Amino acid sequence: MRNGLIIFLIAMCGFEAMAQRQVSTEGDGARKDRRGSSVIDDSTKQVYGPTTTEFTYLRNIKYNNPKSWNVDTLVYDFHKFQFIAQRNNTYQNLGNIGTAFAPIYPTTPDIIGGRIGFNNYDEYYIPYEDIKIYDTKSPYSKFGIIWGGKGRSVTNVEFSRNIDERSNFSFQYRGLYIDKQIERERRGDRMALGHYYNLGGNYATKNGRYKVLGNFSRQNHVVDEYGGIDPGQDTVFILTDYFEENRQGFLSDVQTRDLRTDYHLYQQYKINDQMQVYHEMDRYKQLNDFTNTSSSGIETDTSYFGSFIALDTIPIKDRTKIIHRQHEVGIKGDIGKTFYSFYYKGREVNVDYKYLLEDTLDYGTYYMENYAGFNLRFGNDSTSYIETYGEYLFDENYKLGAKIQNKWFYAEGRSSRYLPTYVQRAYLGRHDQWLNDFESTLNTEIKAGINFKLGGLYLQPEASYNIITDYIYFADRTGEVDSTIRPIQPKQVSGDISIIKGQLKAGITFLKHFTLKTMFIYSEVAGDEAEAISLPQLLINGQLAYTNILYEGNLQLQFGFDFHQRSAYFANAYDASTMQYYRQNEFKTPAYPVIDVFLNVKINRGRAFLKYNNIYERIKQTGYFLTPYYPAQTTILDFGIDWALYD
Repeated sequence: MRNGLIIFLIAMCGFEAMAQRQVSTEGDGARKDRRGSSVIDDSTKQVYGPTTTEFTYLRNIKYNNPKSWNVDTLVYDFHKFQFIAQRNNTYQNLGNIGTAFAPIYPTTPDIIGGRIGFNNYDEYYIPYEDIKIYDTKSPYSKFGIIWGGKGRSVTNVEFSRNIDERSNFSFQYRGLYIDKQIERERRGDRMALGHYYNLGGNYATKNGRYKVLGNFSRQNHVVDEYGGIDPGQDTVFILTDYFEENRQGFLSDVQTRDLRTDYHLYQQYKINDQMQVYHEMDRYKQLNDFTNTSSSGIETDTSYFGSFIALDTIPIKDRTKIIHRQHEVGIKGDIGKTFYSFYYKGREVNVDYKYLLEDTLDYGTYYMENYAGFNLRFGNDSTSYIETYGEYLFDENYKLGAKIQNKWFYAEGRSSRYLPTYVQRAYLGRHDQWLNDFESTLNTEIKAGINFKLGGLYLQPEASYNIITDYIYFADRTGEVDSTIRPIQPKQVSGDISIIKGQLKAGITFLKHFTLKTMFIYSEVAGDEAEAISLPQLLINGQLAYTNILYEGNLQLQFGFDFHQRSAYFANAYDASTMQYYRQNEFKTPAYPVIDVFLNVKINRGRAFLKYNNIYERIKQTGYFLTPYYPAQTTILDFGIDWALYD
């Protein structure tokens, strides 16, 4: 903690020195040519800054929704760098950054056709639809470094510059360097090592009729799996056993890997305001490996995997790969305040099971999918509109949805029928084997909410109802399958599952600088197959913070406490060999109040934070769980900074 405070003070001194050397006058609207570099003194006005650097997304261009944002310079919640916190604690992982990551509440896939089914590293990959498309008036660079306690480090780098007023080049890199928190032997003893980057650019003709955007993305994410804490011979769950200093994991020398690459191209031509034509191309590859290099060979880790051997191979390296090539062509346009688009999409799917031959399966692993779809939006105001969309895959699968939103009210309904994933249909590896003839899943959801704001008070109540038919999930099927086979296998229910959720977001500002924010989610699962899904009945988030701007705007700060708690429930467990979360009824994760203390500051264009995680563990002497057998974030100090340059 002392070292973190020293680093923090040094960084703040550096930021303060920068603030004394230059005075920012962002947003003055001045546009002047810059000729080289010079020393900036107190009289120099900065022409370029956050207000001259904008970005948008491909969906805004594709759906004629011309909305852009300035780069994020806010100090508020800057400390929320962990992926769980960024998702309002509605996900679970294995207690460390970079580990397998999954939603608590069931989600609907965007792709209704063939999918590989290894989704637990999706959060660390930025897909093309979420890549920022910049318009900069000057070179823009952003650097961020997070020094988390016990060797948990994250690096972020962004660079973008306009080649001219109609073209741009951008680059982004994120590195995860995450040490083990259990059985760590030395500094640099990694549990997760992830590298992600993307390169992109865009161009428009002088008259703006033709636009083209392209990018390339790559992720290589490797995780050392330890299988959770091994309780040894204890047959009774004792919480303190999982927080002993000499605790040991189930596995050693076991790794999972997620490798992805994506080439994406979008182009459009404007005939007139009422009609444009577009073409979108995407080539995506994902490869998932499970390897076990334990020196004990064939008999390795039987306490975790059992004695069943589905495939007698040495070395142990299970692999599944998918490649899809996709082309979409369509017409679109604006007629008054109404936007329309109609399209055809062809998607070539190629799946490679390392040990399964195609003639042993009752479905194709190399084939073409054909789609037709539409999008309609009534109203160009981003806060008041009605939109609807639909897509049909020519084998009776589909997705259909509609949404209405205004200043006070919003409602949405959607329904989709989508194929099982490939890993749900069939798998053959060292420890696992199955072949299933599953039906497509039908998922229908409706939700509605109210936005109310009065002075410093806001309320946003929301209710949703979700019904899922022919739901597929991984489960501990002990007693249901042959005792010679590992019981963790996919299963499809034969009935309906209903999920009812009530959510309330609320906040109030008082005494000018204090803010109290909360979020409550209440959920119930019902239906003939309700046991297939386990949810916490109550999930609570809260924050009490003091914010202020001092020294004529040169110093911004936010100080406060974050709170999170889930009611006790049977959270999904994790299976390393198949990289899947599965339903279980043996380990009930206890309710536990997670309290973090944070300080965020901004001086000029530099931001920094200090975060002290899980202070309640100092009192309780035991921690908490997001996933059974995996202790979650312990009491630890994190420190991070980022800074932006516009020259």
